[in-house]
Amino acid sequence: MMILGLALAALASGCATPPPPPPPAPKFSPEQVRTMRDLGFVETDEGWTLSMGSRVLFGFGADRLGPDEVETVARLTDSLVKVGLTRVRVEGHTDSIGDAAVNQRLSLRRAEVVTREMETRGFPASGLQARGLGASRPIADNTTEAGRAQNRRVAVIVLSD
Repeated sequence: MMILGLALAALASGCATPPPPPPPAPKFSPEQVRTMRDLGFVETDEGWTLSMGSRVLFGFGADRLGPDEVETVARLTDSLVKVGLTRVRVEGHTDSIGDAAVNQRLSLRRAEVVTREMETRGFPASGLQARGLGASRPIADNTTEAGRAQNRRVAVIVLSD
């Protein structure tokens, strides 16, 4: 009889629901989140994203930073490194004028010029990725000069893993 009782108890305990898993650890500290928000980053599916369309714009066919853009990238880099955010992807974009393959290469060069400037300012090279997206993700109307100018930009995405 005792064996039957032990067997029933073992069966009943096997049906118990396991405790829920612990919540995942936060990806970023409160200070890091505050810094990203202060810089204008927004949380997206890809990570914390800063569209630098209003701060780092490129002329038609250009892939060089002017003095104001260099200063903007320097301030951004200093702020990220200061709070230990050392993994980013920089995405370059173009307007829709011209050949798609040419725009793809140009967008990559734009991303690379920003990553090189970030590295110059002390951002770890191992934490930098550059990606060219050509004209595939416009943020403004490509039928107007003002819209095309806004689309010639870079975006910075802070990566968590």
